Amino acid sequence: MTTRPTAPQSSSTPLQLSLVAAVPMPDRAPTAADADARAWQIGRDHARHGLALPAAHLHAGSPLYAGWCAGQARRSTARHRDPAPGLRSWLLLRLQAWCEGLDYDDALLTPNYLRQLEAPHCPVTRQQLVDEQGDPRERVVVRLLQHEGYRAGHLVQLSRVAAQALQDRSLAELQQRALLALRLAEPLDGLTPSAWARLASLVAYVTPSAEAGVQRLLPPNRLRLAHPEQALQAWLTRQLLNPGWSQRLQTLTEAMPSVATHQAARLLSAVLAPHALCLPAEMPARLWMLEDMWTQDARLQRRWLQLVALLSPLTLERLLQKLPAPAGWVVEQHASLLAA
Repeated sequence: MTTRPTAPQSSSTPLQLSLVAAVPMPDRAPTAADADARAWQIGRDHARHGLALPAAHLHAGSPLYAGWCAGQARRSTARHRDPAPGLRSWLLLRLQAWCEGLDYDDALLTPNYLRQLEAPHCPVTRQQLVDEQGDPRERVVVRLLQHEGYRAGHLVQLSRVAAQALQDRSLAELQQRALLALRLAEPLDGLTPSAWARLASLVAYVTPSAEAGVQRLLPPNRLRLAHPEQALQAWLTRQLLNPGWSQRLQTLTEAMPSVATHQAARLLSAVLAPHALCLPAEMPARLWMLEDMWTQDARLQRRWLQLVALLSPLTLERLLQKLPAPAGWVVEQHASLLAA
């Protein structure tokens, strides 16, 4: 299940939700020749767009440098232009994947796709992101599934401090760190207990084996969700941001397939209403208050879990197809469940 914007958005990056299946493994393992060919192309693309290679790769034995020299020779008389938005991220991420020996989905991870990952604030720390290298708030594109390569659906933009906290950790390890930080009642490795819990929720979004539970934050743009319950929770949260939310919640109640689910949806809407009525006027405080309500309101959690316990995954997917998308978005159906 995917939602995407129906029109260009402002600097606040739009939301995309997906439900997709595991990407099949390639028929053969990559060889050294494949890696060198990839590096040569990355170097050539740097030169083609007028961007220098990092100093560490500027030597004769580097296939990156060989590709860069070939590209320079072809553009020696070309007029220099500033690179288009997203190109720097595209080149940097491809180079990073090559350095780490990981595969990179060239077909989907285009400059346009990576541009859609950009966000003004880190979803984990909630701090404003900056472009200054080495700053803890520096924007970094990371893989939520650390055992996977660079593929569409599990890449997000975080702050450097959040990216370092994620590095090489599984969902279970992140959940343990969140519990430890909560017991200590103080920041751990630069993240507060709430930030650790949000980081774990991000990874849970794309982990099929995880329990859907109650998510602590809205999924960032272009994230593919492993559970339809997550998509419905995000749908509910987004609906409260705009006028007319009461009528849209009534639409959810009317779409329910049974008397029991109809009653459960009505009770859930009654608990959500007070939250919608007391939202602050400014973003991103509105979003953060809506995210926090799911963990701070025990009655809301109880009503939510009662509703989803009555609905099968297939019923939830059908519901999401029938329900009106949040303002400015369309909902797309994927053929099967996918985590990366």
